[in-house]
Amino acid sequence: MKENNKILQLIYVAWRERWTDSQWGINIKKVLPRGVSGDVYNLADCLLQQALIGSTANPLVLNYLKHSLCAHLVSHSAVLRCIAKYDKLERVYCITALLEFLASIVDGVTCRIKSEEAVLPSSVVHLVYWLLQIFARTVQHYELYGEISAEQSYMLDQTCVVIDRLSQQQFMLSMLYVGCHEELDICGRIRDKYATIKGSLTNSNFTLNAPQVEQQLQQLAYIEAKHLEMQPLNPPPTLEKISCCVQPLLAVEVLLNPCKDTSYYVAELQMLQRLKKYSNTRLFYEIIRAGFLTLSNVADTSPDTMWGAFMFFKMPHIIKQLHALQRIPGDQPPPADYIPELVEALELLIEDNLLLDFMDTKCSCNMIEFLLNDWTKQQLVNDVHVKKFASQREAASQLLKKCDNGQQTPSNINFIKRAEVPLSGVLKTLCTNKVQDMVNVLCQVPVGNSFELILSVATVEGRLKTFVSRLIQCNENSKPVPGELGKLCVIRSTLFDVSFLMLTSIVQTYGSDVVLSERGDSFFEKWVRECMVERNKLKNPRQILALCEDSIVDELLLSFSKPEAAQLKPNNLSWQETCLNLPGVLHHVLIAWEQETLSSADVKSILDNIKRRLFSFSVCATSFLCAYMYSVKETELLKPLNMIQQFLAPLTSEELSSQENAKERLALSYQIIRKMQHDVHPAPNTKSRLISHSPLVEQFREVWRTVVDAGHLPVRAAQSLESLLLAGGAAWLSTQLVEQLLACKYTRDMSRTMDVVFAVMHLDIEKTTEALLQFVVAPLILRRQGEDINEPQSLVLARLCVYCIISCLESRKGNATSALMAMKKRSRSHDEEELAANAAKVRKVIGDGSDNSSDFTDTTAGAGLAALLGSTATSELRTTPLTLREPLQTSVQHIFGVFLQFVNGDELSPKAVFVYQFISLLVECGGERVAPVLRLLPNGLVQQLLKVLVTDDIKVGLISRLYDLRLQAGRLSVVSDLCLWRNMQMARHSIHL
Repeated sequence: MKENNKILQLIYVAWRERWTDSQWGINIKKVLPRGVSGDVYNLADCLLQQALIGSTANPLVLNYLKHSLCAHLVSHSAVLRCIAKYDKLERVYCITALLEFLASIVDGVTCRIKSEEAVLPSSVVHLVYWLLQIFARTVQHYELYGEISAEQSYMLDQTCVVIDRLSQQQFMLSMLYVGCHEELDICGRIRDKYATIKGSLTNSNFTLNAPQVEQQLQQLAYIEAKHLEMQPLNPPPTLEKISCCVQPLLAVEVLLNPCKDTSYYVAELQMLQRLKKYSNTRLFYEIIRAGFLTLSNVADTSPDTMWGAFMFFKMPHIIKQLHALQRIPGDQPPPADYIPELVEALELLIEDNLLLDFMDTKCSCNMIEFLLNDWTKQQLVNDVHVKKFASQREAASQLLKKCDNGQQTPSNINFIKRAEVPLSGVLKTLCTNKVQDMVNVLCQVPVGNSFELILSVATVEGRLKTFVSRLIQCNENSKPVPGELGKLCVIRSTLFDVSFLMLTSIVQTYGSDVVLSERGDSFFEKWVRECMVERNKLKNPRQILALCEDSIVDELLLSFSKPEAAQLKPNNLSWQETCLNLPGVLHHVLIAWEQETLSSADVKSILDNIKRRLFSFSVCATSFLCAYMYSVKETELLKPLNMIQQFLAPLTSEELSSQENAKERLALSYQIIRKMQHDVHPAPNTKSRLISHSPLVEQFREVWRTVVDAGHLPVRAAQSLESLLLAGGAAWLSTQLVEQLLACKYTRDMSRTMDVVFAVMHLDIEKTTEALLQFVVAPLILRRQGEDINEPQSLVLARLCVYCIISCLESRKGNATSALMAMKKRSRSHDEEELAANAAKVRKVIGDGSDNSSDFTDTTAGAGLAALLGSTATSELRTTPLTLREPLQTSVQHIFGVFLQFVNGDELSPKAVFVYQFISLLVECGGERVAPVLRLLPNGLVQQLLKVLVTDDIKVGLISRLYDLRLQAGRLSVVSDLCLWRNMQMARHSIHL
């Protein structure tokens, strides 16, 4: 109180003696203790009370206040808070003087010490409320009386000037934005007062001298992050005439996750839409174009049928769901019979004559008309649109047909729609208990490519698990009935055989963890878990042999080695028991052959007898032999390989005619056996690019050249890249992909390459993101700084990192090992060459001994399955988690720690620029979804970056989005960073108060 009295006495003396500003400054410093701010003794409040003691303001005392502000004796926050506390709004002259005073200081508002930072946002909020009170009082007066005095009009003009200055000052807007999260009550009053002003202006038809002030008032009342400036680094979609991101991403997702439901693809595409800022029209165009591009480049049967089924059965549902999710409640409902954005997308697509010409030639039809005729039934387009687009393509289609002269082989696309009816028929038949009907239907499925088509349709329609479960039930119902003989017994054995073969083929294609339940108790599910060799999922042959019973094995040995003698003895063994005990038979035969107890002719006879019984027996035998081959040295592979080859030997016409539908079942068993064999021991003449003595780097570059030449990601290249990922690891593949990205010389090429690289990394987004952040980016920047890690390479690399983090953040894979998930969710597109390729590389990694084989099984598959048990799949669209899960959290913490080292200096470098680009893109592309990532920012990183980065690139919009403003700590951090930014800006531009 002693100092307060001295301050008041000094003000009286100064006013009485008419001190100059300099005199006031000299004498007030004698009163204030050294190093103590005047805010401690309410200096600003004392000066304002004396300046506004009468009906008009005392300009001399206001000058003392301004000098104190310039001399840093009082803070801006204290002055603003004191002005906002003045409630005698009827004193027009005093209010006008305060407004003029505000207009003179508002451009220089800042903070110098921490104590000032804590109260500045609240002071700005109270000041805005005070300004709106003045504005509302004036316009309400006009509304009541129809006029205002000249003094009131001038006061209103000054209010508009201050509001305009506030709206132009990004620092003040950012303080208001932060303060509104702190002063929620005052923020609500501001909005109420704005509503009052708006109503009064509307009712009174009052014309403001500053027409833009009403919009500025709305901005102040409803301040949002979008009102704060931010330097955009992510290119707008208008600059990207041709996109290279949707097609590669869909190619990878359909390859890995063909069984996923519609919502999975919708969530993936929504994520891409947010990153690329695509409209629905552009997104729909890119989706359809991606389907056509991929179909135009596939020659194999499996990708052809899968992508055709995806376009006809999955794509319409994706488009409908995307359209429904984009609708805003309250908007005018869209037309019932078509989607306007889809029609606009088709108008863009119809201009791509080269692509459509190629598709028309490949499919021998007007592809647009063929596709849209189906989409009319789903109310995506109507008949008017079909006629319009078909007529636009009619002339070109007819010309292509004439040039073709009927030489083009019809594509599977023409038969895909027809496969839906057989699938429904098969499912319906499998629900019955009529054994003969089931045999007749199932034996027709493997004919030609019908099985491929039906599986493709079942996969994209989400009916694959239903198909599998009914096949399993059918297999269970085919168990032999005791005492049953004759034709009925033969029919049951045929039903068991064909259902077993079809199920095995499906498991080989998609993986047991995708199509089978985890704890299924049927015979087939138990056999798969215990005995079947799957790609990248090994079995221990000793554990398989432990399931065999010696008495049954002996009986089977006698039956297969001397079938004539066995016929004299009654055989009560079921087919299921035979399947489980065949490994024991094969093991005895192998040992006897190696010890030369059995001749090659004897072994051939036994194997032929096994195959003649049921073709599924040869599959069970091959599975054990493949497991056995994994556990022995390379020098011991010849005999088991010869035994497998004997199972692939053709049957005579007499042997085929002795069984019903033997030809179809035999062909399917050959296909299964070849896949198993190629998994273990690739043929020497396999043409796969990965079966070679050349380094993985050369093989990668060869695959990448095909991607560059095609201009998109062909299915074949995606398969090869996935095999390279499994062989070389995520860190190796990520490094190679980034090297290709940095090798580009032009910005356009870099953007396209980045899109393809981003899609390829979705082969295992969690592992590749972890590798990118922990093992690739930092060493690359440190090693090649000043070479090609500069503009624009650093910006593109930062964008790739951010895209991967956001995609990984929104991933729905749970905590399971994503590499294992990639192995499980197999696509049908993998052919024998790629299976052989991966097997060869895996053998190089795990070695030749049986001990290595066992270790590999335990550490990879076992650990992955254990992790998978805790995860659950969901069909809901992706939501951002509150916290990061591993390994993303550790990876982000690592890269942020590296960033802290990058900016720990006094000079601007490409490393610091990369840090800024990374953080800015993270905020720009992720928005509120990256809040869990931003929480991991180290203390001091932003302030150190501000000190190093002396350019004007960092704006208040970026700083204000880096912290959680709902928390006190977040608000304090953002105000501290903003004040540092403000002081550096003022020093840089030499702003004098």
